[in-house]
Amino acid sequence: METSCSGELCYLGEDTCLLKTASAPRRKCAACKIVVHTGCIEQLEKINFRCKPTFREGGSRCLRDNILRHHWVHRRRQEGKCRQCGKSFQQKFFHSKEIIAISCSWCKQAFHNKVTCFMLHQIEEPCSLGAHAGVIVPPSWIIKVRKPQNSARRKKRTSFKRRTSKKGLDESKWRPFMLKPLPSPLMKPILVFVNPKSGGNQGAKVLQMFMWILNPRQVFDLSQGGLREALELYRKVPNLRILACGGDGTVGWILSALDELQMNPQPPVAVLPLGTGNDLARTLNWGGGYTDEPVSKVLCHVEDGSVVQLDRWNLLVEKSATQPEEGTQKLPLNVFNNYFSLGFDAHVTLEFHESREANPEKFNSRFRNKMFYAGAAFSDFLQRSSRDLSKHVRVVCDGTDLTPKIQELKFQCIVFLNIPRYCAGTMPWGNTGDHRDFEPQRHDDGCIEVIGFTMASLAALQVGGHGERLHQCREVVLTTFKTVPVQVDGEPCRLAPSTLRISLRNQANMVQKSKRRTSVPLLNDPHAVPDRLRLRVNRISLQEYDRLQYDKERLRDISIPVGIVVVRGDCDLETCRLYIDRLQEASLLLYPHHSTSADRFYRIDKAQEHLHFVTEICQDEVFILDHEGPVVNQGSCAGMPDLVVEPTAGYVSRHTADIGDIHCEIKVFSTYILTPSVIFLPSAPLTPEEQGITQTLTLLLLRYKNVFVVIYHILSVLKPKVELWQKNILLYFHGNRLHTGRG
Repeated sequence: METSCSGELCYLGEDTCLLKTASAPRRKCAACKIVVHTGCIEQLEKINFRCKPTFREGGSRCLRDNILRHHWVHRRRQEGKCRQCGKSFQQKFFHSKEIIAISCSWCKQAFHNKVTCFMLHQIEEPCSLGAHAGVIVPPSWIIKVRKPQNSARRKKRTSFKRRTSKKGLDESKWRPFMLKPLPSPLMKPILVFVNPKSGGNQGAKVLQMFMWILNPRQVFDLSQGGLREALELYRKVPNLRILACGGDGTVGWILSALDELQMNPQPPVAVLPLGTGNDLARTLNWGGGYTDEPVSKVLCHVEDGSVVQLDRWNLLVEKSATQPEEGTQKLPLNVFNNYFSLGFDAHVTLEFHESREANPEKFNSRFRNKMFYAGAAFSDFLQRSSRDLSKHVRVVCDGTDLTPKIQELKFQCIVFLNIPRYCAGTMPWGNTGDHRDFEPQRHDDGCIEVIGFTMASLAALQVGGHGERLHQCREVVLTTFKTVPVQVDGEPCRLAPSTLRISLRNQANMVQKSKRRTSVPLLNDPHAVPDRLRLRVNRISLQEYDRLQYDKERLRDISIPVGIVVVRGDCDLETCRLYIDRLQEASLLLYPHHSTSADRFYRIDKAQEHLHFVTEICQDEVFILDHEGPVVNQGSCAGMPDLVVEPTAGYVSRHTADIGDIHCEIKVFSTYILTPSVIFLPSAPLTPEEQGITQTLTLLLLRYKNVFVVIYHILSVLKPKVELWQKNILLYFHGNRLHTGRG
């Protein structure tokens, strides 16, 4: 692929490079990450360099030989540490011409370019494929097939017609590659399909990252076609899993192709959300969008995820006997996985679809797409284009006519929902715990939920509301008496008067993301989870985070120390957030030891925090991204250390307190107390009982961030104790410097 990265030198070096200039066009290999001038590509053979092998030639007799050698590549820049000596690689400025490392593009092992670190015998050593050996398709499995040629006997035949037809038949069946897998219970090969058009430019970046980690011949660009051919090639691979990188439409496309091929057993499909709504991805715990999670971790989650069932529904359209109006009699999709709807939401989606078709360059980001949706919804709300929908439809569910109720409540939108999520993450069915007439919603129960919306209930969706629950059924007959906008899994159209029948088609195997205790693959021995973790908490302002271009070291230097929290070793991030001092308006930003994001920290979506363990992300340090700006702790002493540490002298006590659903463990020192929002500088040591009261007041301040609320709690909850120690405690709070996050 072409590259324009400034400063990257040609792999050939000064002696062999023909152009010897940085301005000449260059190309970068996604499989081994070398950069070479376009005019120097032919020179690679002269230095005996070949790209890492992705297949085997068909003429070899040792097709079952699984020995794969390392593919060593010289590196002028290398991150991480040397596998031999354990020291970090020296990072040169301005892209030094010196080769500092030798690394394998398969297993990613790297060594210093020294005789003491890299030995000659390692050149011919077999490669283990690294941490992801369980999901990588070995090159020995993929066999290149020679194109069949007519023999001399066939050439002597006089029947030209017969020979031509036979040749055409052979060419139609010929495939350039074939697969001969070796079954293994430890292997779960992953077939990756990427839609580069999804998520702005995210799809193209994700495609390159997967080609670097996996065998490039198991990663496919859907914009280049070949979906069906790829599935046919890999259909006999045991324990195969599929990763769909795109929106919900991309997932539906792949599931439809699996139906056509009738693969048995059908491989389960995981989702890397790159689209706009991503409701199916949210349902399966993959999140509402890709947030720069390391691709290595994505592969681990696909490998270890649990297999669940997803109902799929047929849509059969029967043309109305009345005079046809404007509109179409054919739906964009005949099968849906998420939902089918008509009315207000379909009209908004149709406007978005038509605008994107007219000006595709204006819809190249997820945020811009959502802004257009919001504007179109507001405009349609004012026009009330779907106010008469209830007068022109008839809905029958399992023989029960719902039309009278629909007309009574004057619904402007009707949704037939298969999954809990809808409209970019909302839950229109809501919690049915208080309604005995309905069962809890599931995506594998063979039932579909029918929901009606007024304009008020549609607006309430964004703040946790739900629609009017109408029915849970297995078959629906929907009749429309005029042209209405409809959408099938986000694909809209104007449907002419017709009768639609919704019935269960089949169930697809999907991969649901589950919790992991460690971020290492199952083939490696997981590290023991510690009983308790001590985490240093620091705060970074959003302005500094953007200004420093996500420089980790500089951000650590300017961060404001908050304190230390002690959590259990198996604590997840959602629970850890409660321990980090109840920061209501801050989003969690974590610095992991294995961060592979190229341009920023690894961010955790708040809705996905319950799926990550603390030990999976970090070991000793957590950063809080403050959207309101940095907190200035005025009046702190000059000698105060950056973190809360035990003093060498002075009284130390350990307290625990419960406020609401928070259980904290805090160390109280006689020298100072450092907390996220409050600093106390006592002039004299307090007694243990006084320190307990001080601790409670501190937690109240952290929770309410308001001194007046804390004073109210002092008078109501702590009144007896305040009367006893008011001269010490209240004067202590009043006379010493007290600073909160609000000034």
